[in-house]
Formats: sequence, C-alpha cells, structure tokens
Amino acid sequence: MGMEKLIADLLATSPIGIAVLDSQLRYVHINHQLADSNGLSPEAHIGRTPRDVLPEAGPGLEDIMHQVMTSGLAECNFEASAEIPPGSGCITYWNASYHPRFDKQGEPCGIIAMVEDISLKKRAELAIRVSNERIRKVLDALFTFVGVLSREGVLLEANRAPLEQAGLELAEVQGKLFWECYWWDHDPLVQSELQQAIARAASGETVRYDVVVRMKNDSRMIIDFMLRPLHDEDGTISNLIASGIDITDRKQNELALQISETYFREVVESTPDGLMMVDQHGIIRLINTRMEQLFGYSRRELVGEKLSSLLPDHFRSTHDSYVTQFFTAPSARGMANRKPLFAQRRDGSQFPCEIGLNPMQVGEEVLTLACISDVSERYYAKLELEKALQEKTVLLGEVHHRVKNNLQVISSLLSLQSRNATAEVNKALLDSQNHVRSMALIHQLLYERNDFSRIPMSVYVERLIHLLRDVSTGYGNHIAFSFQRAGEEAYLELQNSIPFGLILNEIVVNACKHAFRPGRPGKVAIHMHSAASVVLEIRDDGQGCPPGVSLGHASTLGFQLLPMLSEQLKATLTLETAPDQGCCFTLTIPDLIRE
Repeated sequence: MGMEKLIADLLATSPIGIAVLDSQLRYVHINHQLADSNGLSPEAHIGRTPRDVLPEAGPGLEDIMHQVMTSGLAECNFEASAEIPPGSGCITYWNASYHPRFDKQGEPCGIIAMVEDISLKKRAELAIRVSNERIRKVLDALFTFVGVLSREGVLLEANRAPLEQAGLELAEVQGKLFWECYWWDHDPLVQSELQQAIARAASGETVRYDVVVRMKNDSRMIIDFMLRPLHDEDGTISNLIASGIDITDRKQNELALQISETYFREVVESTPDGLMMVDQHGIIRLINTRMEQLFGYSRRELVGEKLSSLLPDHFRSTHDSYVTQFFTAPSARGMANRKPLFAQRRDGSQFPCEIGLNPMQVGEEVLTLACISDVSERYYAKLELEKALQEKTVLLGEVHHRVKNNLQVISSLLSLQSRNATAEVNKALLDSQNHVRSMALIHQLLYERNDFSRIPMSVYVERLIHLLRDVSTGYGNHIAFSFQRAGEEAYLELQNSIPFGLILNEIVVNACKHAFRPGRPGKVAIHMHSAASVVLEIRDDGQGCPPGVSLGHASTLGFQLLPMLSEQLKATLTLETAPDQGCCFTLTIPDLIRE
C-alpha cells in the first residue's frame, strides 16, 4: 500500500506524462499529464490498453511495447501522433520513451511509458515554417530584387526575380562575395563601387544609387539599387539587405523624352507630308512647313482656324459631325484605299489627298495628329490606268468571243464534212469536233463570266458533259451522264483549262465509243472532290478495257496523249479496270485555286 502511494505521488508530481502498464499492456498507473494528453481521465485508462484508449495510434504503440518487452531494451525519444478527440481535426504530438519492467525473476512484466506532449512545440514549428514559406513566396512573387548579405558582403539569400532575370540558380551565387557574383562581374568599376557601398552599409549607412547590372544572355539592366543595414534586438548590425528595382524603361523613357524634345521640331518640319494637330472642336493647333506649301496659307493664318476651312464648300457643312463622331471613339485611322478626299488651297483649286489620323493624349486633352499627303500624281495615274484596263478588258472579252465563234465555225465545218464521209471518217471527224467544242467552251465561259484569268471547274465539267450528252448518240449508244461535287469550288487557270478539257473529253468520248456493247445503254458518272488536292473520278459501268491496254501504251491516239496532258497539268492520272465492271479514271490535280 505504501509503494502504491509512493508511485501515485511520483506520477502526480512528474512534469511529464508517465504511465505504468502490465504484461498485458493494460494501464496500471497513469498521471494526469498523460491522461489529459490522451483526452481521458486517469480512471478511464485503468485496466484498458492503448488501442482501447487511442484507436488510431494505439495498435502501433502496442507493437513498439511488445518489441521492448521481447528485447528487454528501451525505445527512447520517438514521436507519435493521434487525432484527439477522433474526428476533431486536432492532432496531438508526443515524444515518448518506453522502458521495460522486470519481475523478481528478471523477466519483463510490463512497460513504463514516459511521454512528453510536444503539440505546442510542433504547432509553433509549423507556424514558423509556414511563416517562412509565406515570406519566401511573397519575396519570390516580387519583381523587386531582394537579397540578404552578411556584414562582410557574402550573399546568403536571394529571391527569384534576380535569379530568373540572370538565368541563375541560387546555388550558383549563394555563399559568394556579392560583388563577385554574375550580376556585377562585367565591369571592375561596378564591382569596386559595390564593395565600397557594402562597407558603408556595414558601418550603419543606407546606400542608394543607380547601377547597370548584367542579366541573361549578357544583356544589361539599369536598377535603382539600395543597401540597408539590418539590426538585431540589441541594435547590432546583423545583416545587410540589398534591393533593386528595374528602371531600364524609365531611363530609356527619360532619354527618349530628351531626344523627342530636342528633335521634335526638326522631324515635324522635315517630313514630306503635311502635319497638323487638331483638337476635338476641329481647331488647328499646330502645322508644319509642308502644310503651308500644300495650302498656300502661312502658319499664322492657319493656326486657330477650323480644319473645315481647308475643305471644299460642299463638304464643310457635314465635316463638323465627322469630327464629333471621331472624337467619341478616337482610334488610329488610315485614309488610303478609301474614296478620294479633296482638299482646297487658298486660291480655290482642289487636289486629291490622303489623311491619316492618330489620336494623342496630351495632358488631360485628346488631340489628333493628321498627316496629309498630296496624291494628285497617283490619283490621276490611277484614273488613266483604270481607263486603259477597262479598254483592255473589253478588247480581251472581244478576243475570247471571236475565238469562241471561230472554233464554233470550225466545229460546224467538221459537222458538214462528216455528212459525206464514210462511217470510219465520220467518227474521226466527230472526235475532232468534240475536241474543238471543249476548247470553245473555255473561251465562252471566260467571256460569259467576264473573268479572263480562271473558270470554275465544276461549271466547266457540267457544261462539257451537256455538250457530250448531245453527241453521245453519234457513237451508237444511249449514255446517261451524272456529275456530283463535294467540297469547295476549285478554279482552272487559262493555261490549265485546255489540257483539262481535252483529258475529260477524251475519257468520256472513249467511254461512249468503246465501253458499252452496241445497243446497250450505259452510265458515266463523274465525281469531283476538293480538299488538299482536287480529285476527279470518271467511272463507267461498261465492259472494261481489253487486256494489255494501259495509259500511254494503247494504240489509240487519245490514250497516248492522256499522260502528256496530265503532265502539263502537273497532275496524276490512274486507270482501274476489270472485265464487265467498267473503267475508273482518277485525275488528281494539286495546287488549284480555291474560293
């Protein structure tokens, strides 16, 4: 009884949590420090095991206790944690040591657990770590350059901005003397100035100056650089804080402003176009010498007058509304390629001009810089060119019309000649007549569309099929024609249209002459597909080509000409045939004009 009292007193007065467990790992004694940390009263522990008290962490703790009793060796200073109470989201951390208990025979008979609740310490460490990480993220997110130096000038830390701008990793510069780092070693004078600035900052002075530093790809950047001493709680300088802001743009802007102020008048006065500054009321604020030359007014006469005074009378009444509309949503506008605008000189004469408008914010006021170009020479040259082009267009149309008529005359002559010819000669004349008609159709389409550079491929195919349908009966068979197009329209240039028409004419006529047995009706289907290339399929349902017949090797002139015509088109032509299953010609033409 006295021993139990002594143990109870020791447990109660211990500054850390202590528990005594028997060989079955049941709590025999436990003090308030450990019981409270486990979330239960001391009485609720007695007779229960760790897994009963701590369902989440208990099984793992019992494994360690069994290992201690088996080996007879203590397990010291290991960490454990558990959610207490369960489901609360609050984690309790312990630093524990388990020592074996021995009976009188020296056999392990239980565990003495010494446990320190380190939850507060863990939370403090976590808070410090989170705070440090947050500070690091904030510094890394800043475009400002920030670094921490020792008093001797050794770089200890740097944020992301200066490292990324220079293409460096922190390990490449950390621990080096700051003036020997990549940013500064391009110029010994810059290094010397920085070394002196570090010495001044180490003595308590804040140093600030503009300096050129080296960045990625050996480029240069101007920064507003500052060195400031950092004092600890005792007021002693512990570190130096280096910071810098990129002022390259600002310096360049200052230089550009100086240049602008110096050369503005020279640029304005030397430009070959007329320049004037106009406010939102249409009042002229500024002009250059070229404006005086264009309009015949002096600078003193124009400045302060309305812009509309430089326009013809019939346009002045509506011009003010245009000015108001422009300043409602000002934007840069070029007047080229629009309806010609005419300006009026002092003597009343007018000249065509182009005007470019560029709004500018000058202080709190929006002004517009108008650039005026005299385009008289180009304007009248364009009129002459358009007149000549119109005359040539009419002439070219007449040429195509006459060529078409002449080809039709030739076709008619061939038709007349065939009336008195033998059957064999008649077929040859009919073939020639079809060739002539296919070429005449091209000139007819060019004349009808008033476009002498190209013809739509599908329109040409449809019209040519219509002609061939009319003459197919001349070969003794009734042929049904069909045409389908898939994809966008493709266009034939003039130099490609003749070989294309001859190829199509030759294939279709050959089908009419040879594909079908006498007296048997047949079908010729043409399908056009336009994608990366134009693919034209001409398929018949006739008896197929005789054995040994292939493109370029047949006895007929047409089959011998097809490869040559395909080569002129820069196209490929293939033939598939089978007995009693007809023929399929596939013409693939690359690089045709699309819509």
